[in-house]
Amino acid sequence: MARDNPFAKLDIASISIDKSPVKPGYAMTGAAKTVVRSIEDLAENTKKLMEGEVVVELDPRLLDVSFVADRLSDEGEEYQELKQAIKESGQTTPILVRPSSSDRQRFMVVFGHRRLKVAKELGISVKAVVKKLDDITSAIAQGQENSARSNLSFIERAYFAQNLLASGMTKDVVRSSLAIDEAMLSKMLGVVEVVPAAIIKVLGASKKIGRDKWLSLRQLLLAPALLKVATEFTETAEFVELVEEKRFDELHDYLKRYKVKSAAKKPKGIASGRDWTSSDSSLNFVMNAKSKKVAIELSNVEAKPFSDWLSGRMDRLYDEYKRSKTERNGD
Repeated sequence: MARDNPFAKLDIASISIDKSPVKPGYAMTGAAKTVVRSIEDLAENTKKLMEGEVVVELDPRLLDVSFVADRLSDEGEEYQELKQAIKESGQTTPILVRPSSSDRQRFMVVFGHRRLKVAKELGISVKAVVKKLDDITSAIAQGQENSARSNLSFIERAYFAQNLLASGMTKDVVRSSLAIDEAMLSKMLGVVEVVPAAIIKVLGASKKIGRDKWLSLRQLLLAPALLKVATEFTETAEFVELVEEKRFDELHDYLKRYKVKSAAKKPKGIASGRDWTSSDSSLNFVMNAKSKKVAIELSNVEAKPFSDWLSGRMDRLYDEYKRSKTERNGD
């Protein structure tokens, strides 16, 4: 039996029509303006997508996952609670699917992947609303539904943003999908572009880890030595055996301790110094030397004229230096 869904209604056809003025900050014309307006309208109306639509029951085996992944793990406590609730009371909220572009008998999930997974595990049909949507509309609906439910962690949202861009979506679509501004998108991409995918995968959803801690980890991993240490540490059996909730802090704290110990062990360079002053006291020369680096400072009234004279004779002076080395070595 068909029934109404508690969401408000969205007229997909009207979204692509140019009706509203461009929001400030978009220096665009023509088709670009239309695209941005459509994206903004979609973002504002996604919550209305399913009201009044017919809810059907589908065989989970006929459903494919979304073209863009948004979750790193779904085996946690929240998922188990969802599974138990559906087992006891049935599926109260339908998922959203769209017809497959490659097979008329199949559908692609827009949102509701966890409910689909539960249905598969329980061996029951899944309640769904079927709508014809394009990729942009699907991406925005998927992102905003997850944002409304507040069940995606920071890193999952960053992972989703990266996957959207990799699929060909624009940053306008990504921002609207996640309801974030340019600054937040930049931070998200900054994390997933520095932290290796393998490390993100093993850390999982990290539900309790927010933006600041991920940015801190990113900063640590900018050091090649720490990146190598992190990769090796997260591949150990002891680390993988940790419950997901403890992995991020374990890695973050380990890297901070390693950094402190490395700094303490690192020998400080011993600089040798040499001073010289001309007989007329019009030029002072100070040289500070380390193993492969020498800093020379000239001061007083003749500093600039002498430096110009010196720089104009560097080739001849260097050749003279090389000849003196040859003579000393007896070659």
